[in-house]
This record gives sequence, structure tokens and C-alpha cells, in this order.
Amino acid sequence: MSTLAIFLLLLQSTFAERDTAPVFILDHDKVIPHISNEPNPFKILQSSDFSKIINEAVSRSKVVILFIEESFCFEDISVKDKHGTPFYRLSQKLKEKRVKFLPAVAQPYKTLKNSFPPERTNEFYLSDSSTKVKFYNGRSKYFYIYFKDYLNETRVNALRRHDLLIFEVYFLVRQAAANHIVAFYTGKTNPILVDKMNSMPMKTQKVIRQPGITISTSGALFRFIGVYSTVGTRRSTFSEIPIVGEETWTKRSFSTRMEYTEFELEFSFKFREDRWLIDYVSLLEYGEEVGRTEMRVGAPWEWSYICSEPIVLVNMRDGSAVTISQYQIQPFNDDRQIARNGSGNDTHCFGPAVNCGPYFNAHILAGLMVTFFCMGILTYGVMTMYNCHSNDRYDDQHGKPLVIAAEVGG
Repeated sequence: MSTLAIFLLLLQSTFAERDTAPVFILDHDKVIPHISNEPNPFKILQSSDFSKIINEAVSRSKVVILFIEESFCFEDISVKDKHGTPFYRLSQKLKEKRVKFLPAVAQPYKTLKNSFPPERTNEFYLSDSSTKVKFYNGRSKYFYIYFKDYLNETRVNALRRHDLLIFEVYFLVRQAAANHIVAFYTGKTNPILVDKMNSMPMKTQKVIRQPGITISTSGALFRFIGVYSTVGTRRSTFSEIPIVGEETWTKRSFSTRMEYTEFELEFSFKFREDRWLIDYVSLLEYGEEVGRTEMRVGAPWEWSYICSEPIVLVNMRDGSAVTISQYQIQPFNDDRQIARNGSGNDTHCFGPAVNCGPYFNAHILAGLMVTFFCMGILTYGVMTMYNCHSNDRYDDQHGKPLVIAAEVGG
């Protein structure tokens, strides 16, 4: 039994060594100076040794930033085009010994996740410097930065844009924190590796795709069906899940911002004792409001609001419009839920729905059937009364009596 355990441990370590990726450590203030700037490219840094570097960075810095690529390998570092290397700023900081390079680290992303558990509140997705994200609020000890690549963008151009974003975010947070910060730049997977352990065919389950998209934030749940923008006769449909940006809480209100590729939407809620309301929906471009639609609709607490009538947001600058064909919305007040249920629950789901328009259900249909039945009885009674005829002649006691002649057949 011990032999089998040793074999499995060796097998696991073998595959762990294969799963390596380069790591850059941005250390502008040189808080971890003992790391060599000329590492051995053939030596693999084990996860345990990398964890020691992480722990030292945490103990000597105020904030840790984690820049994560979807895939990252040594070939990405050596790639060039006519403009040269895409990592111009990284190369300059390497010469200044303000960036440290680890060419092969075993499972770096897994090790970082173990040290810094990802959460919805500390994960951001960036495409360019115009993306409005509140990176540092003075309380977060660490946060993740993921990169959004454009369609048909070359790998070199994407890495060059990432190089710029890394240093923009790094120095922005460093200035806001007013203290030492350390950043790690690596990738989730190594695209060069071919995992043969998954060579066995697996039966895939059929997935029934539901129409629309569902967006979950820290304070509300949204479901959109048919989001599109119109500029003149041109119509663009947006089927991707937007990025949840800044959220603002007060005692009686809540607002959340969603970022699409071409515009931003901001939903503002008002809280009352017995119900919640959607106050208004704003259309924004680069953080500036360009259109607004007043809503003033809502539902009781623990109920959702669903509507098939579209929300139309007109851009006052160019006359374009953003339309949400159908939607379902429900905010959550965790304090209220804790008071009622006795415990908090971060897993939110839609409650019973309040529909915005006329609709039919079993109770309404049964009521209509009973009403038509009673109306039928009433109509029959009225018609019977109108068909009743009185006599055209009555007996007079002072006059000649009525004589009705009858013939009797013989």
C-alpha cells in the first residue's frame, strides 16, 4: 500500500513540474531584494518555495496585486513583431532591478489562489485604460486583475496592451495606498503542455441553454433578455455578460453599475420598510451619464420584478438608444434577511415574481369562468321576464260576463 502511495505521489509531482509558467514580480520599492535577478531558466521553482516568496511579500507590503493571463508561457515573453518586444515596460524595469523574473514556477496560479482566495469583490476585468474600476478602496489587502482581449487581436498586440495596463494599475494603486505594494504577473495555464491524463473519452451531458443572461452582484440579481443598441438603422446585439463595476450602498438606497463594451448601465434602487423600488436606470459613456429612464416600480421584499415591456435608454448626445427587451430584477437586503431567517445567505436566487403587465393565471381564469356562468343565469332570467305577456282583456263584474264557446265533438 505504501508503494502505491509513493508512486501516486511521484506521478502527481511529475505532472506538477510539467505545469509550469513564468512569473514576474513587480517590486518597485524592493521589499523582497534577496530574489535573484538572473535565475536559472532550467530550474523549476517548486510551489513550496514560491509560497515562501508570497508570504514574504504579504508581510512586507500593504497591498498585493495579481495580474492573471488566461494562458502564459515562456514563448509569450520571447515573441516579437516589427515594433519589438511587447513587454517594453517590463524589460525596462528588469534593467532597473525593480522587476524580478522567475522563468518556471510549478503551478503558480494554484499557489496564488491558495494564498489569496478569489472573491467577487476583489476581481476586476480590464480591456483598456478607459475602463472605470475602483481598484483600491483602502481596505482590500489584495485583488485580481484579469485581461479582456478584443476579437481578432493578435497575441503580440494583446500582450503590449497588457504591459501598459499592468504599470498603469500598479502605480495608480501605489499612489493611492501611499505604501509599499507588490504585484505578481503570471497565467492560469501553460498552452504548450498537452495533458495526456484527459485522453479518455468522457460522456458530455446535454446542457439546455436558457434564453437571456443572468448577472449576480453583491446586492442584486438581474436577468436580461435581448439587450441591443440602435444607431439610425444599424442594430447591435449584446449577448455577453457585462462586468459588474462600482456598487454604492446607503441605508435607504443601492446602486450598481454594469459595463458593456460600448456603454455602461447604472441601476438605482430605493429601499422602504415593506418593499423595494427601481428608482431609475442610467446610460453612461466613460463614466458620464448621457441618458436616464425613470422607473419607480418594484415589488415586496423577497419578491422579484419581471417585465416584458422594454426599457429604452436614449443617448442625448447622438440620439442612439439602448434597449432591454425583457428583464427580471430583485435586490437583496442581507440585514433584513438575517433578521427574518436568523442567518445570512450569499447564494441568492429569484423569489416569486410580480409582473408589470396584464397576465392570466389559474385563479384569474377560474374567476372569469364563474363570472360568465353567473352572467349567463342572470341574462336568461331577464330574458324570461321580458317574454312574459299579460292578458289583453279582463272580466268586468258590472258588464256582460265572458262566454267562451266550445264545441264538443259527437
